[in-house]
Amino acid sequence: MINYYFDNTNELKPFTHELEANDDTLPPDNALRIAPEFKDGYWPCEKNGKWGLVEDNRGKTVYSIETKVQDKIDYLGKIKSGFTELEPFEFCKWNGEKWVLDEDEQNAFKIKQNKMLKSSLLNEANENISILQDAIDLDMSEDGDEERLKAWKKYRVLLNRIDASDINVIFPTKPELS
Repeated sequence: MINYYFDNTNELKPFTHELEANDDTLPPDNALRIAPEFKDGYWPCEKNGKWGLVEDNRGKTVYSIETKVQDKIDYLGKIKSGFTELEPFEFCKWNGEKWVLDEDEQNAFKIKQNKMLKSSLLNEANENISILQDAIDLDMSEDGDEERLKAWKKYRVLLNRIDASDINVIFPTKPELS
């Protein structure tokens, strides 16, 4: 005879292991002498003196539909509400059934990127203008410095006119450095 043990501290009372039993004894309170059935995707659990199959998703990766945070399932039963096996992607939101593109989030990201790029390009223009202006003011200029200064100033004006909140903004071409 064999005792088929279950975890009676767990609400679902899942099968844990089996051991040989003495023929002249009764099974302990946490065992049955009926062999459990095993089926892919399910785990045997004791219920009313019999084995029943409970959905087993342990080890699967799920994602919070609120935070998109990844987690591994470590429990028996159906996937908990608020989680999905569908992997989220960049700039998405949950629509109740699947992840869909969140255009507002995507556009906000593009605008932030545009503002950072505009600021960086303005800093570069200011630095080049400052150096070229110093060379001219101190009579240390070389051939072409005045044309380069004019090109960088024109570029800076064009940059300042850019609306970085336009997701389709096109930045002006930088002047040649040589």
